[in-house]
Amino acid sequence: MSERRTKGERTREAIMSAAAELFRQRGFRETSLSDIGAAAGVSGPAIYRYFDSKGELLSALIEEAAVLWRGTVDAVLSEDTPPIVTLERLIDAAIALQLKNGNLRDVFVQSYRSLDEDARRRVARIERVRTAEWAHVLLEVRPSLTDEEARAAVHMVDGMLRSVTTLSMDRDTLAQVAKDMVFGGLVSVGLPRPAAEVPV
Repeated sequence: MSERRTKGERTREAIMSAAAELFRQRGFRETSLSDIGAAAGVSGPAIYRYFDSKGELLSALIEEAAVLWRGTVDAVLSEDTPPIVTLERLIDAAIALQLKNGNLRDVFVQSYRSLDEDARRRVARIERVRTAEWAHVLLEVRPSLTDEEARAAVHMVDGMLRSVTTLSMDRDTLAQVAKDMVFGGLVSVGLPRPAAEVPV
């Protein structure tokens, strides 16, 4: 019994992994359950043992992405560290998660509007809390910012992080470049900059 359950869990994970990749590549509407089944190594109808519909599969993927990101934030915030260290660790954890599960985040962004109303509401609540917590840490580091500025900066970080998985290069180098960009960008929001000199 335990062996069958483990096999079922592996099959479910394979289906979700295949769906995440195909939804990201082709989009939700252009991907069929047969496509997902073929990529996961199961028949299309077999997917119904795990998900009632393609919409439910999409909901499971997007909610998993949101919960993973929320869990990342919670784990870092549970540590008793100075705000600047907390911000750095948030960035490190977010980059690591993006490199590991980038497809989930891409599906979240591309297919959010295809969710049913209840799923959208659940995911939106998780995202609001996550954004507020990131913004709170940034405001502790840069108290001169307004709440609106901090939230805007946090939203823009998402775009930076999503671009990480579109680049082909050594992952350690990629992670370091991403960290430099995100950390440097966040802590420089609102800081005065010297006027650029225009060559004559």
